[in-house]
Amino acid sequence: MTSSDTDVREGSDVSLRCQASGSPPPQIKWRREDEKDITIGVKKVPTVEGQFLNITKTSRLHMAAYLCIASNGIPPAVSKRIMLNVNFAPMIWIPNQLVGAAIGADVTLDCNLESHPKSVTYWTRDGGGFMILSNTKFNSLLIDTGIYKVQMRLIIKNLRPEDFGSYTCVAKNSLGETEGTIRLYGLFTLLDIIAYTLDTLRFHSSTIKFNC
Repeated sequence: MTSSDTDVREGSDVSLRCQASGSPPPQIKWRREDEKDITIGVKKVPTVEGQFLNITKTSRLHMAAYLCIASNGIPPAVSKRIMLNVNFAPMIWIPNQLVGAAIGADVTLDCNLESHPKSVTYWTRDGGGFMILSNTKFNSLLIDTGIYKVQMRLIIKNLRPEDFGSYTCVAKNSLGETEGTIRLYGLFTLLDIIAYTLDTLRFHSSTIKFNC
């Protein structure tokens, strides 16, 4: 019996089967739909011959759609598509853990995420338990970069001094959870400091009331 779409935990072994009949009996070969090489042990090959595709110690790199193609020399050849899903806990790595930006600028924070099944993702700041939601100040985006790869992006607009601090990207799926932290610091000029001090003084002076 030919295999259907298959889920396997990363690190375990898997065997996909392709069964076909005909006269004369068909030859069967396997290839990846994306035309990348198939990794078998330490070897990488474009195709695998035979009824079974055996993969030991699967990794996320094995996750792909595989085509088993049956041909007996009489056109047309027939094929069956089998999706191999490799499941693993989320992993985050951060290209820039320290990000500097000036007051008034927009800044982008990025976390690169790998996970399968897909993770629930969100951002927090300064170790707090509250999620940062998209609004006029923040824009939270998810950018797909592969079958199991996502870029978590947080855009912070019109930076103010109170926006500087630590921002944490969080990812959770059924197999685990992880997080990564980015420190956002200010690139201040003397004019920035003077302007912010004057703004603060104006705000506080405008709120003073005399009781006569």
